[in-house]
Amino acid sequence: MENLGERLKKAMKAARKSQTDLAVALDTSQPAVSQWCTNKKKPSEDNLEAISQLLGVTASHLKFGEGRAALQDPASVRAEYSEGDRWCFRDAPSDGARDFGNANVWAFDPTIESFVREVLQNASDAALPGEGENVQVKFKLIRLRGQDLKSYFDALQWGGLYSHLEASAGTEQKLGTLLDTNLQHLQSSDELLLLVVEDSGTTGLIGPEAGEGKFAALCRNNLDSNKEGNASKGGAFGLGKGVLWRASRFATVLFCSDLIKPENGKKELRLIGRTDLTWHELDSNAYAGPGWFGDVDDESKRVNSLWENQVLANDLYINRRGVGEGTSACVVGFHDPSSDQEKELAELASEIETASAKHFFPAMLWGKLSVAVETYDGRQSYNQKSPKTSVQVDPREHAPEFAKMITAWRNEELAELPAETGDVVAAPVSLTVSKKKKSGQSKELQHDGLLLVRYAEDECKSESCNSLVMLRGPGMVVKKVSLKGISLGARDFHAILLAGLAVDSTPEADAADLFLRAAEPPAHNDWTNTPDLKASYEWGCGKNVSSFIQAAKERIRELVKADARDLGNGPDAIRELFRVGTERGDTRASAERPRVTPVSSRVDEDGRWVIECKCRFTQSKKRRFAKPVLLFLAESGGGQPVSWEKIEPIHNCAMEGDWLVANPKTREIVFRGTSSVKDHPVPALQSCVSVELRKMKLEG
Repeated sequence: MENLGERLKKAMKAARKSQTDLAVALDTSQPAVSQWCTNKKKPSEDNLEAISQLLGVTASHLKFGEGRAALQDPASVRAEYSEGDRWCFRDAPSDGARDFGNANVWAFDPTIESFVREVLQNASDAALPGEGENVQVKFKLIRLRGQDLKSYFDALQWGGLYSHLEASAGTEQKLGTLLDTNLQHLQSSDELLLLVVEDSGTTGLIGPEAGEGKFAALCRNNLDSNKEGNASKGGAFGLGKGVLWRASRFATVLFCSDLIKPENGKKELRLIGRTDLTWHELDSNAYAGPGWFGDVDDESKRVNSLWENQVLANDLYINRRGVGEGTSACVVGFHDPSSDQEKELAELASEIETASAKHFFPAMLWGKLSVAVETYDGRQSYNQKSPKTSVQVDPREHAPEFAKMITAWRNEELAELPAETGDVVAAPVSLTVSKKKKSGQSKELQHDGLLLVRYAEDECKSESCNSLVMLRGPGMVVKKVSLKGISLGARDFHAILLAGLAVDSTPEADAADLFLRAAEPPAHNDWTNTPDLKASYEWGCGKNVSSFIQAAKERIRELVKADARDLGNGPDAIRELFRVGTERGDTRASAERPRVTPVSSRVDEDGRWVIECKCRFTQSKKRRFAKPVLLFLAESGGGQPVSWEKIEPIHNCAMEGDWLVANPKTREIVFRGTSSVKDHPVPALQSCVSVELRKMKLEG
């Protein structure tokens, strides 16, 4: 079988080009070209694309010996694909049922953040197999006006789509109303915005036209994730792809893919489009809603993929020259559905950049993902690969504190205990992975998650300050939890909880990743007791998840709480949190104010404050009676009393009714109080509290 070097020599001979000619044209050396011809080295993707243009052959033919050898003549190709209809819509069901849109499209908040989370997660999940693989994603925002817009509509056969859009807009249902508004916007603005999400280092849309496989899961099926049960994948429901159609003003998305392995002998430029409209009637025919753009089979009325049409892919702004295996998805009429204001290209690009770093900084720092954002004004800048703006997303710029923590862990630059600003501490947090109900994991497992805590800078003002970020193997942030007020007088901090394959690659880590994946709802933004978790794992699985998170919070509290000695001798603002009062008019009470310091404080898994306090008095020959009062503090400085569920004497004291009694000749007592959660004005983790002795008396 011919190799790349042999095919290159044949193409050079047919084009009457020498090695020197090629070297000069490519600005390289003749020995380098010689090594390509002898197959000792392979040209880069960019050089391969340039060679194909110089020699008049396709890059696919040079690389694999597959597909058509000769380059296509643009004029004849356009004439060919403009003949006949490229759009075909599914007939309405014979039972008369009507669907007014795809419910999956409405499963997520229609924000730029949600869009970026889902498309980057799906790209990461399609990474080529093997260690050290890196997925590259490029967001291309392209604005079309005038002749550029007309040429685009010609390539898309807009007329065939527009009539169905107009019919769907007339249904006056939810999607129909949106379509009507967006068609009016197109008419008044006479411009169209495309967003092309181009990934590489991925498998491409492999698989048959229908049935099982990545292609069918994305382009035909609903609720099909096709993630093959791999724990390292982010998604599990097949809902995330819906953000693509939701972000399109016309519920229309185009795909073009280069595959890692052939499908019916073809690998390059697999092109298809899908629109998800409502039930509608047109020319006395009823249609279910969905329609496809591609190679229409007149007998079956199924639209199949178009292949190896470089001209059409370029006309639709989804060509993949020099990109390698992967997929380009084009959102036709891209906009921010959550905003009632039109956004400029620069604003949209900035939001995409920020969201990428916010939700995927771990994957970027680990080298698993890289993201770029580009903007283009029209065909000329796109063809010349000359973007108006271009940014490579840097997680160190957008999430500097978290980036420092990940780097410190990777470089083993950790402190045993945090002492100074910037110190990073690592602590294990145990997760019990429940036994599976069916085949697979037959027993309970223990996995050590990893908690990273960093002392923040003084007067930390960042949005991420005093928060915990949770993530697992894919390197996407699952959830960020605010822990402001986690402990009295606590030091400002940042924290990351890594679990599963984000920690290591042991069997226990793999099981933990699967376990937590099942604990994620469709938006993958929490670890909780989901129906999927309960259906897959034995009783108690939800408790294991919540205990894992609670244990991380408790460990954070221990690491950032103020030293008890500091509370006793430090600033008045802190000491006053534990001031002691006397009952007004009680002359038998000690004239010296007792001193109270906290020994420990935490919020338990039931959401109750558990506070252990030490109180010092002047010595008395009589027993001393006191009533500790728990206050939930307000910003004004006052406090709301909250009842105790129980008070436990620890040292030199006892309980008599609701009085805490100190033994005679006692200078110091220790007690522990647990709050009554039903009286909390706010959740404990969102509160700051103090303890006072408001009532005191001596025996007799």
